[in-house]
Amino acid sequence: MARELAIELTMMVMIENTKGNILVQDRQKQDWPGWTFPGGHVEPNEGLEAAAIREIEEETGLTITPQLMGTAEWNHLERDTRELALLFRAVTPSTEVSDPNLFWVSKEALKGQALAGTLSELLPIFFGEKQTIYFED
Repeated sequence: MARELAIELTMMVMIENTKGNILVQDRQKQDWPGWTFPGGHVEPNEGLEAAAIREIEEETGLTITPQLMGTAEWNHLERDTRELALLFRAVTPSTEVSDPNLFWVSKEALKGQALAGTLSELLPIFFGEKQTIYFED
């Protein structure tokens, strides 16, 4: 039995401002359309935290200090691959963002919205209520 897996490394960051609002992205891409948090892929030449900092700066214009909250795994059995997402949280005093598809919402509005993909199931990790979740398809 092989001990190596093809793993796609990604990250997502829930950014909260000092007013208690959460930054969401109205994602228009076919994979994961709808409200989600900014994030992306880890490049071959960078660490996980550095990737989160880079992606957030690219997507939002914000400079953050991310705190790792937990992980999510998607085991894609038919493709024999897995995605491992590092889920971070960050606080910023800023309310200005560089992309018109980004906006601030209250935690209550976030919990009441139909979110992209499995994000609603990931919220307990971002809020510190759980550390890991596993999905199999």
